[in-house]
Formats: sequence, structure tokens, C-alpha cells
Amino acid sequence: MGAELSNMITPLQANIPVLIHHFDSVVTLYVRQYGAGNLRIGFNKEDLINGVNLAPGQIVDGIPQAAADGVKQYFWSGDLWEISDVTGPVMNSAPGMSFYIDRSRGRRTAPSDVINESEEIGNLSTYR
Repeated sequence: MGAELSNMITPLQANIPVLIHHFDSVVTLYVRQYGAGNLRIGFNKEDLINGVNLAPGQIVDGIPQAAADGVKQYFWSGDLWEISDVTGPVMNSAPGMSFYIDRSRGRRTAPSDVINESEEIGNLSTYR
């Protein structure tokens, strides 16, 4: 998966888990469920699938989120799986994973890239 996860809106189908992204480090993640329905997020698909069609009172794995919750913030690392009980869009945003164009260098960089201002432009051996 690419590292570009900035305000990504994913259309989810009812009761079908989707791998949204894999994070190699801890990131700040914002999630919002649009429309009616409930969303669960978790680290693995099997836990989310096992929670589908359970009788009331049974324990369901995953972090629950409803549309009424608005935007919720999480600190996440590893796989991000999501499952919804209704078909509809879900917004995922990890601002720290956004890319921007560094026009002074003419290349795409991540905000976490550290650029030493004393580096010679065009000398790739000096880049970290």
C-alpha cells in the first residue's frame, strides 16, 4: 500500500471487511462513518468477521464507532481493517502521512522528511 492516506473516503459494503491501510509506525488517525450505521475497526479481518450477525449480548471484537460520533481520533500502528453494518462511505485521514510538493527541490516529500538546508541541490548522495 502507498503512504498517501489523506482524507481518503472508502465506500464500504455491508458486513465485508476492508483493509484500509498498513502503518509501519504509530500515526494519528481520524475516522468518520457517514450515513446511518455502525463501523468497527480492528487489527485483523477475522475478529471483525466473527462479529457479524451475533446475537444481542454477545461480545463483539473491534473498536465501535457510529455516525453520530462524528470524527474520532485514534493512534494506530499496523493493519487498519474496517467493517460496517450498512453500505456507505467512511472517511480515513492520517495527516502525518500526507505528501506535498517541495517546489524548491522539485520532488515529492513527506512532511516527516528532514532536509538539511546546506545540501547541494541535485547531489543525491547527500540526501538521507
